[in-house]
This record gives sequence, structure tokens and C-alpha cells, in this order.
Amino acid sequence: MMNRVKEVKKALGAEYVYQRFMTEREVSRLRRQAPQHMDDTIAASLTVGCMKINAVLFLSDVTLRLGYDVYVKDSPGSSEWICFDCPSDRASLKESDMLAVLDRIVAENDLSYTECCFERLEGIMPPDKKIG
Repeated sequence: MMNRVKEVKKALGAEYVYQRFMTEREVSRLRRQAPQHMDDTIAASLTVGCMKINAVLFLSDVTLRLGYDVYVKDSPGSSEWICFDCPSDRASLKESDMLAVLDRIVAENDLSYTECCFERLEGIMPPDKKIG
């Protein structure tokens, strides 16, 4: 799988970014001592062109779990990410594992790392409603 990481990095250059925000040890410690209230926390992130996968710690009942969130862009230059899927794969912080899950989702859904596969919808943002 490490060859796949090198292959995709070489093909996409700066469009390929892996970031790790927590160590395996930090994740394990947090999961053992799950806080009662915790916002979703990104432990690692892999951006591959128009696709992104985050390994996220989130509270489920009283258990802290590690899962994946997958995002897409509706245009290559967009700064906005759209949530696409939350696969039930066993989550890992390893770059090669994250790329393998992303590769599978791209293949299963006829997506692309280099082309946006969604029609851009133009709309009007609702005005902020003032309370009171």
C-alpha cells in the first residue's frame, strides 16, 4: 500500500496533503478516559485533490469512537467541502489505511481525485434571522 501512497503523491503533488494531529497513544488515552462532553476532533486528515477523508474522534452515547468523514468539492477551486459519506470502516490514523478507504469510496461511487463529479448549484443564502 505504501507504493500506492507514493504513486498518488507523485501524480497529484501539492494536491495531496496528509496531516496528523494526534498520536495513536493520545487517541487511546482519550478513548479510555472519554470525557462526558467533547466536540468532534480531527485526529488525522488526508486531502487528495477534490476528495478528503478525516479520522475523527466523536462521542457516541458515552463511548468515544474513531470514525471517518469523507468530503468532496463541487468545483476544484472551491474552498468549501461537502460531507459525502461516513463509512463504517475501522478507522485508522495511518496514511496508507486512509488512502485505501478513500480509493474504495472513489471507485464505488465513480468519483475522481482530479475532477469534480457534481453539478454546482447556485443559490441564495438565507439572511440571518434576528431573534427578539
